[in-house]
Amino acid sequence: MEGLSAKLNDLRDEILLISKKLNNVEVLYSFIGVNKLVRDSIFTNHLTMTRCSSNGSFDRFCSQILPSIHHKIKWLDIESSFMEDVLLCTSYPYLCGLGLHNFDKDIALHIFIDHKEGQCHIYSYLSQAKYYEYITNNFPGGLFKYVREVSLYDERPFEHEFLVKIAKSFPFMERLTVYNDKPQKKGVVVGIALACQIYSH
Repeated sequence: MEGLSAKLNDLRDEILLISKKLNNVEVLYSFIGVNKLVRDSIFTNHLTMTRCSSNGSFDRFCSQILPSIHHKIKWLDIESSFMEDVLLCTSYPYLCGLGLHNFDKDIALHIFIDHKEGQCHIYSYLSQAKYYEYITNNFPGGLFKYVREVSLYDERPFEHEFLVKIAKSFPFMERLTVYNDKPQKKGVVVGIALACQIYSH
């Protein structure tokens, strides 16, 4: 029985396969002009930019590397100090996830609102606040025992399942304000029926 073997054309390909365990940003920076394999989705799908060795390498990454692979990037994890440069250096047509690390809420709002890249709601919450305002349909949920007043705002209708999530997330809510002029697709939710359904589970 013949043994199975895999051959790689050169040492650089072997190094890249070993490099899968390294930070993708470092691999891209080191091999982008040397090897075409580095443009594979293994290295470009999910990039984490939470540290950078020098300003020169970061500038090259933003001006040359990101624009050449922007159409392959699906997820970016970015530290706040890099956020504006990374997000504004190119477009990301297939980006479906963005992780913001050590970010300043005001800077993030400036980038997303001033440049009209899309609507953005940043869920940042003080643990003992009594008010939680302008929650959208993208609300991730959680348990907020101290919140007494909640306001919802979105251009899309708030459906029954979302309202159940809100009621479970804010068990001591005393006041709910809804800013929305779109009707529900599945009809009206009656407060008592909603409460009965939530507490029956």
